[in-house]
Amino acid sequence: MELAEWLAAHPAVAQVWHPSLTTREHYDAVKRKDGGYGGLLSFVLKSPKKTPKVYDALRLSKGPSFGTPFTLVCPYTMLAHYQELEWAEGCGVPPHLLRVSCGLEPIATLIAAFDEALSYA
Repeated sequence: MELAEWLAAHPAVAQVWHPSLTTREHYDAVKRKDGGYGGLLSFVLKSPKKTPKVYDALRLSKGPSFGTPFTLVCPYTMLAHYQELEWAEGCGVPPHLLRVSCGLEPIATLIAAFDEALSYA
């Protein structure tokens, strides 16, 4: 949640999708009383052309899955919908979207990695 909030406040980031920021009231209606909002989020940059540079500069593991104890980042739309990018964009999923599955690293480590990478945006 801290990373989602940090990214949402970053001047290079256009939008962040995370239940705590986008659909909180709906998520709150179905989550457990002691539940959280999860470690999966997606975001896009204000300058889509800079996405490859930011992605390459991220000193985090890259991969399309989640559920590992370490953070994984992937260009989700390019991996999941490469043959149908126009269709995905028509559904509101931008081709330059980055998906993050947060691991167990300290939040300061994650923020430092994104801060460094976003300096290329």
